[in-house]
Amino acid sequence: MLISITKERLNYLYKNKKLTTYEIARIYNCCQTTVWKRLHRFDIKARFPWNAVNLPKEKLEDFYTKRKLSTWAIEEKLKIPRSTIHRKLLEYKIKRRNRAESHIVYPRRDFSGNKLEKAYLIGFAMGDLRVRKIYPNSETIHIDCGSTKKEQINLISTLFKRYGRVWTSRSSKKGKVQIECSVNSSFDFLLKKRILIDKWILRNKKYFSAFLAGFTDAEGCISIDKNKKQAYYSLGNYNKPLLSQIRNFLIRNQIHCSRLNESKVKGKICFDKYFHNQNYWHFRVCAKSSLLSLFKFIDLFLKHRKKRNDMKRAIENINLRNKLQTNKI
Repeated sequence: MLISITKERLNYLYKNKKLTTYEIARIYNCCQTTVWKRLHRFDIKARFPWNAVNLPKEKLEDFYTKRKLSTWAIEEKLKIPRSTIHRKLLEYKIKRRNRAESHIVYPRRDFSGNKLEKAYLIGFAMGDLRVRKIYPNSETIHIDCGSTKKEQINLISTLFKRYGRVWTSRSSKKGKVQIECSVNSSFDFLLKKRILIDKWILRNKKYFSAFLAGFTDAEGCISIDKNKKQAYYSLGNYNKPLLSQIRNFLIRNQIHCSRLNESKVKGKICFDKYFHNQNYWHFRVCAKSSLLSLFKFIDLFLKHRKKRNDMKRAIENINLRNKLQTNKI
């Protein structure tokens, strides 16, 4: 960057006023390195050699290695030129961060490794999350979602905030909030583009219940039919093979489900002015005994506050209907 400064002015600021190159750079809205180059061009001698800077190895390691501060942040905090900080890193043989590591600012924790939590997150991600890396060699996995439902945003925040940074946008005019989570590569199991459920989940009933709870928290609906005044559970998605897998598993475990129904929405505009790329599939569970079995199956892992409340109301509805039926007899 070009700056308009004479040798006399720079000499005055640097020698007489004793300003640092960092402070001069702030005045001229330029990079500190530009000021150093101009000092060299004007043959203005530095006030002290770089190795005379009082920056112990322990202090630099604390800032750079432990706190993960960038050299820019260390320069601003200590008022020591970045060029000096870089040379000190070399002198102390402190391992430099690569490009991917340099972009990590906030502390992160590895995934717990718990398979029930893993199954739940896979289910939730298949229903409602976009998971990606910004560039191939990145050590950051970005997880994001947009929703008008406050409970959904709060749930996503709860799921990932202990593992990394969570950012939420302001609500749009339509009430939509964007949430973005940055976690480390221990969450790479969420990057897989799944159409079907992993075999290790299908083979274990408890893992499947955690998966189904996650998918229900993302895509499920538990409600009371306004006309029939009867509780029901509904699950829908564009992924027909996935819904077929879930439905077949439930049927094998004596939970009766309706057939898969197709909504012809491909090419139509949905509520937020986006086009549906394909048709939507869904099925219901309505029988009282099947609903109670299903709720018992997912109860331990269901996390969405509203859906837990909806499940409670659905159970109350079933108990009331059973009571009324008994009284009639």
